[in-house]
Amino acid sequence: MASDFPSTVLKLGPSWGGFDSLKFLVIFGASYSDVGYEYNSLNVPSHDMPLGVEFPGATYAEPDEPNWVGHLITNYAAGAHPLLVYDYAKGGSRVHNVTNQIRVMFKAHIGARPAWAPWAAGDTLFITWVGINDAAWGSDHTDNLEKLFEAQEILYETGARNFLFVNIPPIDRAPGKLRPRPAKGRAPNYVNWNSELKKATALFATAHPDATVMIYSSWDTFNALLDDPVAHGFPAEDVRKPGASIWYDFLHPTSKVHDFVARDMAAFLSAQPAFEAGKK
Repeated sequence: MASDFPSTVLKLGPSWGGFDSLKFLVIFGASYSDVGYEYNSLNVPSHDMPLGVEFPGATYAEPDEPNWVGHLITNYAAGAHPLLVYDYAKGGSRVHNVTNQIRVMFKAHIGARPAWAPWAAGDTLFITWVGINDAAWGSDHTDNLEKLFEAQEILYETGARNFLFVNIPPIDRAPGKLRPRPAKGRAPNYVNWNSELKKATALFATAHPDATVMIYSSWDTFNALLDDPVAHGFPAEDVRKPGASIWYDFLHPTSKVHDFVARDMAAFLSAQPAFEAGKK
């Protein structure tokens, strides 16, 4: 069955040299991406400490276990340069928090490209994964996505050219749905977010001909895993069970699930060849 929200390349731009050419990741978002990084010039990612904090950081997976960020840079990044990560994501964030991560944290920290953070358009991927918390409160996301992409303009103006947006998983399949008196109509909230994200991302790509703009589908990764947990190495009975092998709690996945996210994201990025002028 074809996916409603597949991983998609909207456009490859001249600054995209392929996944293996990247040196830096700059990440914005909420709990799924949070590693406990506190931005200041003293916490500078290095080859010995690529997250800017002791690996795997403080994640929302099991204690002392990596989330997708840690898995990505240790298990799936095969480039000549170890990936260094500036991760501004914070648990509980919604769009207005992510805009603050960009407008305040990023701009005050590495937006001006200080000597200790020499990122460049061609060696840096900007990743934004937000929406789970926003979608918990409603199904009309048009204004939210407009605000999110206004903040992306700030990244573009500072020199960002490679953008990856992550859509949200089917959170109505998480154990939180089994708590007493669950909210009704949650599934459309998540579907509508991903639909609006597709539209907003397409507009952003059209407005920036020299940018690389992609969507990675966490929707597909989670649905594949939850549809056939046994094939992914999980007991079938854990699909809706908090505190088990798939869900660390009512909302957050385990480190093993994060590893599948990192695997699929890396496979998607690795499949995108370096930009070639004149090639569509």
